[in-house]
Parts: sequence; structure tokens; C-alpha cells
Amino acid sequence: MMNDHALYAFEEVIGDGEQTALLLDHKGNVRAGVYLDSSGRDVGDEIAFALAGVSMEATRAMRHLALGEWRAIVCECTYANLALAPADDGGVVLVAAAPSVPNGFVRRLLDMASRRALAWRREVA
Repeated sequence: MMNDHALYAFEEVIGDGEQTALLLDHKGNVRAGVYLDSSGRDVGDEIAFALAGVSMEATRAMRHLALGEWRAIVCECTYANLALAPADDGGVVLVAAAPSVPNGFVRRLLDMASRRALAWRREVA
């Protein structure tokens, strides 16, 4: 079970809007943050499990395509706009927002959440 410090690690970054952030490890575990669905249920563990290994796969794809290191993936989906960035330990920082939230803002939140994830990891180390 995550402590409150981990649970609310991204609170000042995401604010009160229709967005959330998670720090996921490479094994498919939530390290920090919370992702509540429309009914208020935390689905962070399910999302983390589904995204386990995504950083490694993105790294592999970029290597095969000779495009350099991956920095972000942005997805427009039916129920949410997602943005992912690599974390410093092989994990992923994820930001999700309602489809009505502009992608530029989601990308900006991802940058802020990535910086916050790094700072949070230093705080708990």
C-alpha cells in the first residue's frame, strides 16, 4: 500500500482539473500518484500492469529506427488523452486528462510531472 506522500506526489502539478499523473516502474507497479476513474475507483494498478515494459519497447523501437532516445508518447483516445515519458529508472511517467483538455496542456503537464517524479524519487531515497 502506498503512503500518502506517494499517493499525493503529483497533487501540486495536476491541480483540481480533469487530469491525473502516475509514476510507474518497469515491472508494472504504481510508485506514486493515483488514477481515479469516473466512478472514483483507483485504476492505477490496472493501468500500470497494462503499461509494464512500455518504456523498454519504446527504447527498442527508437533504436531500431535510429531516431535517438524517446522523450514522450502522446495518445488521443476516446476516454482520455494520455502522455508518457521515460522515468529515470526504466519506468514511465503518465499523465491522463479528459479528451476536452488540449494536447498541448497535457504535454506541458507531462513535463512538469516528469520533473516532479524525479524530485519525489530523490525525496524518498
